[in-house]
Amino acid sequence: MTFTKERNILIASLSSVGHIHACIGLAKSLQKCGHRIAFLLEKSFQNYVKPLGFIEFLYDTEASIKFNLPAEEISQLLVNISIIGEQDRLKQMEKMIRLVDSDYSCSHLIQCNEKLKQIKSEFQPELFLVDNTTLLPEIYYSNIPWIYVCSLVPLFHLGECFDNLPPYFSGLSRNSKKSDWIRYQELRDRFARSSLQNDLIESMGYKRYKDDILLPRTYSLAVYAFPQEYNFPEIETLDKCYNVDVFNKNESKEVMELKNLVPISFYNDDLDGKWSGKWIYVSMGSMGSVDLKLMNRLKNILSKTNHKYIVSKGPKHREYHLSKNMWGDRFLPQTKIIPLMDLVITHGGNNTVTETFAQGIKMIVMPLFADQFDNATILSESHFAIQLDPFTMTEQDLIDSIEQILADDLLHKRLRQASERIKSEDRHTIFCEKVEQIMNDYDRSVMKL
Repeated sequence: MTFTKERNILIASLSSVGHIHACIGLAKSLQKCGHRIAFLLEKSFQNYVKPLGFIEFLYDTEASIKFNLPAEEISQLLVNISIIGEQDRLKQMEKMIRLVDSDYSCSHLIQCNEKLKQIKSEFQPELFLVDNTTLLPEIYYSNIPWIYVCSLVPLFHLGECFDNLPPYFSGLSRNSKKSDWIRYQELRDRFARSSLQNDLIESMGYKRYKDDILLPRTYSLAVYAFPQEYNFPEIETLDKCYNVDVFNKNESKEVMELKNLVPISFYNDDLDGKWSGKWIYVSMGSMGSVDLKLMNRLKNILSKTNHKYIVSKGPKHREYHLSKNMWGDRFLPQTKIIPLMDLVITHGGNNTVTETFAQGIKMIVMPLFADQFDNATILSESHFAIQLDPFTMTEQDLIDSIEQILADDLLHKRLRQASERIKSEDRHTIFCEKVEQIMNDYDRSVMKL
């Protein structure tokens, strides 16, 4: 693949580990093509992408003074407003809508946009990658092309174009009663618009967006990750839309030697002669893991099995302890660990799901909020995973599900076939070619002026 010249590409993502992680996957591919990549990040993410060779432009918020670790601010906020935890799904979505108009979101919009104004002359971006629910006005009103990165299940934003697809965040099947969709569709429409944020955009000196929309469809390309084995065929037909299957493909095929990751005593422990020989990775996400009641419940159930567990403990890693058959840490090199696992127990976040699927590893999905419900539904309906409600399941439900899925040889074969297909296709290279075409077209349009 030959590119005409080095380009300056700026990535503006939601201040969340999952969203930034997805953008890193694309950034690595663009970096290999010789492009210069910068991230616009909230200050607690300082030195998060710099070791990977990317430039960091950092902005402050009032909350960033209190929180020093990535995802700590948003995780604590979700606890404070009770988005994480057992509750009615519609009420949970109402809380997410209120979050859009919260001081947190407004502060990030103002400070992030102001930082972008300051650095544009210094970095001179030729393309923006945006993974957010709100488009910065400094991007919208520039003449510079931008790409929408949908790191969520593509029912979000992209699926809205089709009346026959269930509303995002509902976890409803496409075959469910349409009458069940109505309330979620109403909430979806409210989530996509905000008069308050557009008032804020006006106060910053810009024109408000048409119909108070938050994410105008003015992008040159929308890119998402959702393996074709369970993808929505309708979304594949959209113009200016491309599916990379998985954002972090682990193309270098790096794996972590477990004995170099976990304490040697844990690695060698045969659990008093009862160890099954199975390794299981547990990740409820950087946000889900702040629910200490849930994490302790999972710990207590899993401690009654004869498997070994590697646990992604998250921001509150110091506030709970693991059982004898477990080891974990705040952050773990997930893409290097998953290929070594026999099973992944996950909240259903799109990064973990697609990375696990791409490696052909079995999953139990226990959704907590947002698009995790959608992932859980489509994976279970496609018979690629087992879905459990983390709050209503019994102890025996989880234990039986683990044993059932570990013994499922047919599923193992199907997942391996899907993994081989994903690994054999170079979709990230095609994405980079599309990026190059977008910037070349932009150059030609500027020359004509």
